[in-house]
Amino acid sequence: MQQQAKHLYELGAFRLDPSERLLLCDGVPVSLTPKAFDTLLVLVENNNRLLEKEDLLRAVWPDSFVEEGNLSVNIFMLRKALGGKTGKPIISRPSRSAAIASLPLSASA
Repeated sequence: MQQQAKHLYELGAFRLDPSERLLLCDGVPVSLTPKAFDTLLVLVENNNRLLEKEDLLRAVWPDSFVEEGNLSVNIFMLRKALGGKTGKPIISRPSRSAAIASLPLSASA
């Protein structure tokens, strides 16, 4: 059996481990809801790309219809969890119904 490479993302003091569904800050687990984690992962995987709100909703809730307020709550929770430790990581563009993540990101396998 072949083992899949493990990808980790580092965002300043944070480390995101998608396979373990874990966000650490200076080695300490950060509490996120499952959908907030999914939102962060989509933003990280699309770092520095403008994501339309509908694309984010489809990526995080692929088999469900949800109100856009759910996405707003997740973005709020992520901003709170990331605090000022990564600058201003998630920028919303209400006029375009979109969000962009601009994170000081490095990836490793």
